[in-house]
Amino acid sequence: MWLMSEKAQYVNENAPFSCQIWFICREHLVHTRFETGQSSNAPSPSGSSYLTSSTEAAGIFGSTVSEEREESECEIELYDVLHSGEEGSSNDQLFDRLEQALKEAESSNQKAFEESDRRVKAEMNATRAMRQAKMLERLYNECKRENETALAKQNESLENIKRLREELSVSREQNSILESQVANSERRMKQLEDELSSALEQLQVSLKERDELQIELENSHKVIEELLRKQAEETSSTHMDQFNLDQLSVSEIHDATLDQLEICQKEKDELQVELENTLRINKELLRKQSEDTSNSHLQQPFIEFSLSEIEEATEDFDQLYKIAEGARGSVYYKCALRHTEVVIKVLGRNSFQDSNEFLREVDDLIKLRHPNLVNLIGACPEKRALVYEYVPNGSLEDHLNSRNDMPPLSWQSRMHIATQLCSTLMFLHAGKLVHGNLKPGNILLDDNFGCKLSDFGSCRAFSLVENSSNMTESSNPNPYLDPDFRNSRRVSHSLDLYPFGIIVLQLLSGRSTQGIAESAQSELLNGGNLSSFLDSSAGNWPHQVAQLTHLAIRCCDINRSRRPDLASDVLKVLETMKPSVASIAYAPESNEDGEPPSYFICPILQAVMSDPHMAADGYTYEATALQDWLADHDTSPMTNLRLPNLNLIPNFPLRSAIQQWQENR
Repeated sequence: MWLMSEKAQYVNENAPFSCQIWFICREHLVHTRFETGQSSNAPSPSGSSYLTSSTEAAGIFGSTVSEEREESECEIELYDVLHSGEEGSSNDQLFDRLEQALKEAESSNQKAFEESDRRVKAEMNATRAMRQAKMLERLYNECKRENETALAKQNESLENIKRLREELSVSREQNSILESQVANSERRMKQLEDELSSALEQLQVSLKERDELQIELENSHKVIEELLRKQAEETSSTHMDQFNLDQLSVSEIHDATLDQLEICQKEKDELQVELENTLRINKELLRKQSEDTSNSHLQQPFIEFSLSEIEEATEDFDQLYKIAEGARGSVYYKCALRHTEVVIKVLGRNSFQDSNEFLREVDDLIKLRHPNLVNLIGACPEKRALVYEYVPNGSLEDHLNSRNDMPPLSWQSRMHIATQLCSTLMFLHAGKLVHGNLKPGNILLDDNFGCKLSDFGSCRAFSLVENSSNMTESSNPNPYLDPDFRNSRRVSHSLDLYPFGIIVLQLLSGRSTQGIAESAQSELLNGGNLSSFLDSSAGNWPHQVAQLTHLAIRCCDINRSRRPDLASDVLKVLETMKPSVASIAYAPESNEDGEPPSYFICPILQAVMSDPHMAADGYTYEATALQDWLADHDTSPMTNLRLPNLNLIPNFPLRSAIQQWQENR
């Protein structure tokens, strides 16, 4: 019989030739392979009992060999057992050995399986451990990066705190220095006042002595005249000897009187010299006192408000106190701080990069003092708030648009505003500063329509650069922003000339900004008749308005190199229109509080003038204050520009108006 099983065929072909193998199927011997490798299909007659007892073993053996083919050691051992059976062992011994070999093979297989299972589990555990290790390593790296970032931020915060502490210590040192200087100034003022009072007392004593000596001298002259008169009367009735005797006595009296007169004259000269010295000292003391008064007016104290004060004044920034909103999130509140009406500007989050830039901005604003700049009273660094003086008459934009039923401005008031605006820009440009946000909304007007420029500072130009870089073509452009600046991003003084020209054209016409320069240009080209362009509600315009319109159009030129100069071109034309303004503007205005008009106030002393004089810059000052200023300077107190000459012209119309106002009080 041929072997049908592939496993049996494989064992028959691949088993060693020294092994004798019996193949059993269904308890019958189906095939025998001898040592030499020959096969026989005939059944053995003597193997019935063996076949019966060893059928299971042979089946187990076949299945074991076929299932665990890789276990070569077990097969070899099985073959050795079979081979030993060939040498004449008994069937029982062979069965026992075979059974033992099978058990050992099964045990070895079980151990191998368990070892393989343990190995697989170990590999799975190792893989799982590797994954967990990688995950933990990733988490560790993330935590490490977060800790490093937090540590860097903490170090940066510590550096900022350290820098702020250093700046605070420097500020405290400067504050102590300023306090010591103030104390020294107060002591010096007290000393000067004592010296002045002492000098005045000495002057009074000297004047009293002079009067007494003058009376004594007059009495002496009277005595001499009386003696001479008596001598003349007695000459005719007395003897010559007696006459000689009397003459001698009169001569002695005359000589004594002359000696006394010389002594009195000498004392008079000494008193006169002392009086002149005293007057000179008094004049010097008065000059120093006026300088101190001027400085005290020009350098007003800066107040640092606490956050609690600001919150209390605005009732925790209640909407009832809110009056306007500015650019970059700024909000304006009107309230009373320390019994003074003020406007608080709370800056938005995007107004400044950090607190250091805010403090630098405040420092720059403190240094800018000009009669036509809104006065910075103080600040609250904790809230990043600026406290300005309150200007009660609204903005130029309100008056041009007739908001809240405001009456139209007269042409005199408009030219007055243009002149003050021009001089204020000249002052800023002389200090290497640029306003950068000039528009009618930032031009405030006081009770007498004096110009007060607001929203200026060193950071304004840089914020304009940032805003213009973020501006798209679809967004509404700022009509007061210089087109040349939009293209070049260059910050210069010419940046303020373009909006100044637009504002002057608005003052002349009362129109909106759209196409205003082109309209004025077309009117000038059509015969120069500006009647349809000028605002008729302002009154009868003077003839110089055509020249001013031409200069305003030049200010709006896209090419900034063709724009005029404020000092040499624009201000000269405005000054030619100033006498016409003076004829009306100097008329005292009605004021329920009795406050003087702004043009009665000396820009230096900040007091009503008694002897107004006009300087070469076109402004009027108190004569003594201006003379003291010109003793140490050759520049204008208003524009900070060099004066073409130092001549002073009395302003008689203004003096008469001031005297009339004082009489009517």
